[in-house]
Amino acid sequence: MRLSPFLVPLILIFIPTFLGSVFAISPLKTDTLEPGQQLRDWEQLMSAGGIFTLGFFTPKESSTFELGSAGLRYLGIWPQRSPFNPVWVGNPTESISDSSGSLSIDVNGVLKITQANAFPILVNQRLAGQLSLVGNVSATLLDSGNFVVREIGPRGVSGRVLWQSFDHPTNTLLPGMKIGFNLRTKKEVSVTSWISDQVPLPGAFRLGLDPSGANQLLVWRHGEIYWSSGILTNNGSSHLTLELSRSYIDYEFKFDSDKYMKYFSYSIKKANSSVLSSWFLDTLGQITVTNVLSSNKSTNYISESSEPCKTDLKNSSAVCITEKPTACRKGSEYFEPRRGYMMENKKGYFNSYYVDSLSSGLSDCHQNCWRNCSCIAFQAFSSNGCQYWGKGSKFVPYDSFTSNLITYVLDSVK
Repeated sequence: MRLSPFLVPLILIFIPTFLGSVFAISPLKTDTLEPGQQLRDWEQLMSAGGIFTLGFFTPKESSTFELGSAGLRYLGIWPQRSPFNPVWVGNPTESISDSSGSLSIDVNGVLKITQANAFPILVNQRLAGQLSLVGNVSATLLDSGNFVVREIGPRGVSGRVLWQSFDHPTNTLLPGMKIGFNLRTKKEVSVTSWISDQVPLPGAFRLGLDPSGANQLLVWRHGEIYWSSGILTNNGSSHLTLELSRSYIDYEFKFDSDKYMKYFSYSIKKANSSVLSSWFLDTLGQITVTNVLSSNKSTNYISESSEPCKTDLKNSSAVCITEKPTACRKGSEYFEPRRGYMMENKKGYFNSYYVDSLSSGLSDCHQNCWRNCSCIAFQAFSSNGCQYWGKGSKFVPYDSFTSNLITYVLDSVK
């Protein structure tokens, strides 16, 4: 599959850090949570080197987030010194309705979010009741971005790992994180897109290891192969865009297996400065590789995107999703975002409904409209839901339209 790689030029920026203090019922180490302590909504853990932060956040539009208590709350991990989205979410399927949430760890190593007027949320529920412990436990946020629950032996010596967030990725792959197949549980470990920028529920796209054994990565869209990296070596691949960042850093890709897992992982082998790297799978199935190179004098932000979309878009803001041709769509058509509203009529308006739980935001709304020859426009709600308009409906531009909803209109509609 040929790609239309999109490269974001190198941007030199200064990124201020935001520091979060940690307060608790009993004194906390800055990077560690222990039994008897609580991490409340306004508090944060910070890794020992100040690289990553763990705390509660609210997702917002345009891939941003805020630490304030307004809106649905989630437990997450994010880089301290860059404008990344959270790289991991601890409760993607169970949000907290207000700022009453707090994280704790019990003597068995179970991480639990308690909240007012609601049942607790188990972050690592598979651990509950499965292990026999001989010492104490603690949960530590590492400079790698991994949140690790360990057994603590005599004199405070770290023991075996009981659970770690790297085994449960959400929409971001970090250096040292493994995706592939767990040989014990027979389950796949993969990166999964969100439904929308505001809803971290699992979306339509999934990035994982090729099950055929080939040294390549695949992106699936609801179980169908949507994109392939091509054979991936340390010299690169034909489909994964890394040319710009390779001028500054050396990647090391690893396809391997051990007694626990068959996997892919990557690391930064060589760089001229400190590097913070991530591979982000967005809501449209696009992989964005971001590297932040920091030195004493400056911070360099490098972002490169590999777009599975093959459509030659005349509007750079149009929805870039590859769809299969149908009887009425040749494949060159596209839906572009417009601010305004649709004028309905009895013949033109053919449906208005909220889709079921199998639908996953903008990409599913796009696919449903694409497959219906009568559909000329749609809206995608931030949670599960779409609204469609058919032929005969008219779009009325209105730049001052107060609704936050964008209408996606077929490019041929004037």
